[in-house]
Amino acid sequence: MLDTFTIYQKLSAYGNVYELNMKIKSPDKFVKWTEDNFNYVQYNPRKSNNRQGLSITSLDGGLTGIPDLDSLPEYNKNHNTTYTELDFNIATPVLEHEGLKEAVSPIQKHMFRSHILKLDPGGFFPPHRDLVHNFDSFRIIVPLQNVNPPQMNFVVDDKIYNWQPGYFYFVDTAKLHYLFNAGSAPSYWIVFNVKTNQESYNSLINYVKY
Repeated sequence: MLDTFTIYQKLSAYGNVYELNMKIKSPDKFVKWTEDNFNYVQYNPRKSNNRQGLSITSLDGGLTGIPDLDSLPEYNKNHNTTYTELDFNIATPVLEHEGLKEAVSPIQKHMFRSHILKLDPGGFFPPHRDLVHNFDSFRIIVPLQNVNPPQMNFVVDDKIYNWQPGYFYFVDTAKLHYLFNAGSAPSYWIVFNVKTNQESYNSLINYVKY
């Protein structure tokens, strides 16, 4: 049985960012559906940087964003809790969307703490790395709406990427990366956290586009 670091290395061997043959059809309609049916809430409420989120999986299947869109280390410290990211694995009503449910089926059983990210104009994530101490998970990113430069810049390892809205991408977020919305409209993305194991690797590798 391969350890998670070795499996992650195998996934990242294909590139820092690569497209998969997995897609949400009509991403603009999906975004509208989320806005019409749910309320986005502030992402990491301790920081004001024009970021909102909508949970796809959460602690209890709810959409409050508490604490699944918060900083877990800070939340645990302030509330004397011991939540880990793996605890946020209950599907919310967002996952009832047929197009999303169908598209995500190859990885759904391995997902946790996943959400839609809404970056309002001026919204950003500063340079950071998501994986520092372990490689027990990997990131799948789905660009949905207003995702490309020059209005929106998603930089991984000093390269600005262009994206096909609706398609799923493996992104090696152990590499230094950052996002900034310099446009005049919100930018929408899905962030899936997926457990690193042999089964999830086997599922994903069948969908590598090239």
